[in-house]
Formats: sequence, C-alpha cells, structure tokens
Amino acid sequence: MAGPKSDLITVSVPPESGSVQVLRAVAASVAARMNMPFDGIEDLRLAVDEACAWLLGLTGGATSMTLRLRPMDDRLEAVVSIDATGRAWPPPDLEKSLSWKVLSALVDTVSVDAEASGPSIRLIKRTLEPSRTA
Repeated sequence: MAGPKSDLITVSVPPESGSVQVLRAVAASVAARMNMPFDGIEDLRLAVDEACAWLLGLTGGATSMTLRLRPMDDRLEAVVSIDATGRAWPPPDLEKSLSWKVLSALVDTVSVDAEASGPSIRLIKRTLEPSRTA
C-alpha cells in the first residue's frame, strides 16, 4: 500500500460464526501490510472477532455481515456491520457490558451506529504505539 492510505476495502460474508475467520484474516492482512506491530495486529484481529460475535447475536433476518477497512497513514479504521433489523441498537447497557470493555482494551476507539442497513461497530487502531518516552 504505497502512498497515502485511503483505499476502502469491503468484504461481505454470510452472517454465520464460521464466516468470522474470513473477516479476521482480512483485517489482520491489511494491518500487516500497513506495518502495524504484531501486538496491534492481534488486538485488531480479536476486536473484529468480538464485534462480529456481538453483531451475530442480532441476526434477525440478516443476509450478510460486512467488514469495511479504511487504511490511513496513522491508523486503520474497521467497521463491522450486519443487515439485521428488529432489535434495539445500541443496547441500553452497552458501555457496562464485558464486550464493550474488551473492545475498548483492544483498540484505540470504539463506537456504534445504527446505519440504515443495520447496526455497526466502528473500531480504530493506530498503526504505531504512542511514544512512551517524554
């Protein structure tokens, strides 16, 4: 990925637990091509897995789960969404849930949205660890 990183990569899979490994692998591959440190790649892979697991619990009538990746110079943005309808999104106790705490520990920014096509979880992982020296 030479030059400014602004390409959008989109992968859609059936909304099944067996499909999650495809989305995890794509996210890890893009992060590796951005020279993200190994720990960051693994954190992103786990965060995508957790986001998918959460969204799979909402599969009422869903036909696809989608991962959109946008590599940027200093970070990778991943949006996981599912075209499910019927359940309230986001859940009222979202920030108190274990899933939210796990996601918050794995990536730099987590947010949720109720897109027209269904719920989504947005993850941002910086490509470089912040300097620990002052």
